[in-house]
Amino acid sequence: MFVEREWSEYDMNILAVDIGAGTQDIMVYNADNGFENAYKLVLPSPTQVFAAEVRRAREDVVIYGDTIGGGPFSNAVLNHCRKYKVFMTERAARTIRDDLSVVKEHGIQIISEDEVGSINGKHIRITDFNPELLHMLASFGVNTSFDVIAIAVQDHGVAPSGVSDRENRFRRLIEPRVGSELESFAYLDDAVPEYLSRMRSVWQSVKQWYDGHILTMDTGPAAVLGSLEDERVRKHTNRICINAGNAHTIAFSLKGTRVVGVFEHHTRMLDRDKLGYYVNKLSEGRIGFKEVFDDGGHGAVVIEANNPPGIISLTGPKRSKMSGLGIFATPGGDMMMTGPVGLIKAVESLILT
Repeated sequence: MFVEREWSEYDMNILAVDIGAGTQDIMVYNADNGFENAYKLVLPSPTQVFAAEVRRAREDVVIYGDTIGGGPFSNAVLNHCRKYKVFMTERAARTIRDDLSVVKEHGIQIISEDEVGSINGKHIRITDFNPELLHMLASFGVNTSFDVIAIAVQDHGVAPSGVSDRENRFRRLIEPRVGSELESFAYLDDAVPEYLSRMRSVWQSVKQWYDGHILTMDTGPAAVLGSLEDERVRKHTNRICINAGNAHTIAFSLKGTRVVGVFEHHTRMLDRDKLGYYVNKLSEGRIGFKEVFDDGGHGAVVIEANNPPGIISLTGPKRSKMSGLGIFATPGGDMMMTGPVGLIKAVESLILT
């Protein structure tokens, strides 16, 4: 049972989980061991795991549980609808789209939680955070009495009618925080806004069995915050830090940890030259929302130029396709732990200060 007390950085036991489109990156951290000696795991992401489970099914499926990351899972479900019936509870169905009328148009039948057990078919419970992880860690002798569980997911948010998910994510989640510190993208305990349906679902799910602090954060800002722990990046005040994820690429123009500009795009639509073009415009303060949005991205905003930046850093699983634009940041000596490192820095900022 969690007991509220005064924290010091030397006794806080933190579990950090960065849940992306391809992998979930896990770190167990305390300051005595530091980042280099922290326990680490890289596992398939929940959306990949549950997508594979749907693809293996040769029958109707009944899906219930939480709102999770879509991507591969959503594609697998929609493909399954072509041959079989798909039943989903409301909360699970919001994984496909927050607008349930659109979900129904795909042929998915929305059911109540009470109906789950009475419908024949393969039953699949979906969740972004599997508490079995703690049992696995404990079986290796890891102390799982965590003071804080920190989780990063990407969330587009529930878009108002007539507003695309792309625009909604940028206008409501990213743009309002330009001018603030990177840590402003993190939410402690129940501070998660209602419109962030996936992040809120993660918090609610974990809160059912865990009494300690829960920190949630968007994956892109978490990775960029983590990249600042690379000693080459840390020694510069003015910097542009890029996270090239499996699905999305986000670039922050930073002065210290204050965000003075940002743009976000889809990784599959970028190559090194196009990203370099946008990074130059970001540093010069000439990038705008419309240009990036009309190109299929999420958007851009800048309030100050940062030209030239002291350093440009790249992290994320797709950074190799952008090779040559900047240094490859490796906080704690491990690029795959950039997100968890950022989550831990956010915990230290929000709880210890």
